[in-house]
Amino acid sequence: MVAVSVVPGLLLWAQVGPGPGAVVSVLLPGLVAGAAFALLRRRTEGLRTELAQVRRTAEQRADLVAAVSHDVRTPLAMVKVAADLLVQGAPGEINERQRRFLMTISDQSDQAVAIAEDLLVQARIEAGRFSARFAPTDLNRVVAETVRGLRPLAEQRDQRIVTDLPRLAPLLVLDERLIRRAIVNLSTNAMRFTRSGGMVVVRLLDNDDWAVVSVTDDGVGMTPAAREQLFRPFVTGSTLADGTGLGLVLTKQIAQLHGGRLLVDTKPQHGTTIMLRLPHRRTP
Repeated sequence: MVAVSVVPGLLLWAQVGPGPGAVVSVLLPGLVAGAAFALLRRRTEGLRTELAQVRRTAEQRADLVAAVSHDVRTPLAMVKVAADLLVQGAPGEINERQRRFLMTISDQSDQAVAIAEDLLVQARIEAGRFSARFAPTDLNRVVAETVRGLRPLAEQRDQRIVTDLPRLAPLLVLDERLIRRAIVNLSTNAMRFTRSGGMVVVRLLDNDDWAVVSVTDDGVGMTPAAREQLFRPFVTGSTLADGTGLGLVLTKQIAQLHGGRLLVDTKPQHGTTIMLRLPHRRTP
């Protein structure tokens, strides 16, 4: 005798032979699918909870960095103004040695403010609270204007910063603020590794698919070990004078936001070129 019972989509069992006999149970695909769905749902809910926690942490970090950035930038701006006034001789005459010290104070204040701004932008990007403003942009103009603004800093360091730009370049869809920040970061990083009397060259190359902003120094180049540390912020032993690496970390994020990349070409004793590669595109 055979008795069969079916619960649709869940369980089938059959009793074979008289009396208690043997019972055979077979799980049908519906039960397996149901169990798998329940497991997937639990895992998804767990991931959502973890993601929400990460987002809250990133937002709290962004708020803290914003407060610290503001508190740091305000006194540094006052220090820079005071140093610049002394350099100009407003309170009275100073000798050449005093002038050099004051220029160092002004330079370091600028770098500290830039670090505070980089921290703020990076924290906002990581928290998903940074809204990029993409628009058709003349990259030729942006590079030329940004480098022009950096020339006084290069002169203070007894260096030159020059451009090599094409006569014509198409409009690219960019966030101009971020691209200016990236060019400043790459250029000031190159200045740190350029000798006194040396030169930094900022080039713009363009083809049908990509535009490339390259910044080349004439420093000592990097060893493979130093290159591995290039995009790690706050490497042990770093100082404002040597660079914290934070600016390059942010520049890499800026490249990624634009669908681009940062590329590095360096050899010991042969200088370094860092290239910001940006894709041509019609929409953000």
